[in-house]
Amino acid sequence: MKSTAQAVYIRPIDRKAEFQRFFNLLWALVMRELKGRYRRSLLGPAWAIIQPLFYMVIFTFIRGVLNISSEGVPYVIFTYSALVPWTLFSNGVTRCGPSVSSNAGILKKIAIAREVFPVADVVVSLVDFLISSLILVGMMIWFRVPVGWSLLWLPVLVLLAALLALGVGVAALGTYKRDIIFALPFLMQFWLLATPIMYPLGNVPERWKFLYSLNPMVGIIEGFRRAMVKGMAPDLGLLAVSFLGIVAIWLVAWPLFRYMSQYFADVL
Repeated sequence: MKSTAQAVYIRPIDRKAEFQRFFNLLWALVMRELKGRYRRSLLGPAWAIIQPLFYMVIFTFIRGVLNISSEGVPYVIFTYSALVPWTLFSNGVTRCGPSVSSNAGILKKIAIAREVFPVADVVVSLVDFLISSLILVGMMIWFRVPVGWSLLWLPVLVLLAALLALGVGVAALGTYKRDIIFALPFLMQFWLLATPIMYPLGNVPERWKFLYSLNPMVGIIEGFRRAMVKGMAPDLGLLAVSFLGIVAIWLVAWPLFRYMSQYFADVL
């Protein structure tokens, strides 16, 4: 008795179509979030500016009490230039936490890479960053802050802040425990105080400076401030520490997210 071999045709994966589908959904999610957020709001996109402005006012009041140095830069610019990238990072993290659970309806209907949901929230935070940056530009014009070639560092610094927000946000895995989502704003408040935003890096005691610089946002914030308002290139040593910190977070967060994402539909 002779056996006959039957050829099995396996359809190759169309990577181009997969990427196109991913970016189409990403665009739809971002536009839905932007339109939905400001639909019934009186101030609309101005809310992207209010948060850093509010912190700037609070820090200016505290500075009047504690006499904090601003390293020769007008204090409102000193703090606001740090709050703009900080708000990008903070908003990206807090939005990534519930990003999967808030899109449970989409996840259950179509098969799509789960990464699209936290990525969309970070992109929305980038839009808010661009809006709040307009106030910083206005401040720089008002105080006649000179600009130079150091501004070419800004895309690199913004990208690092966005990657850090995405890495920390997906590591939160708020899909499984709501407590994580509730705890994220408190974590961001503590992280803000552990970052040189309302005070200069020079105020950190020398014995603590190395441990302090392990915070990836230190190099990013210092780099943004130096490039934007001081006309200087970022401290490459601090920036290297920030980059290594981001890589370390991604090496843990992304495989964990990929592994856990296969169970998202079961817990939603």
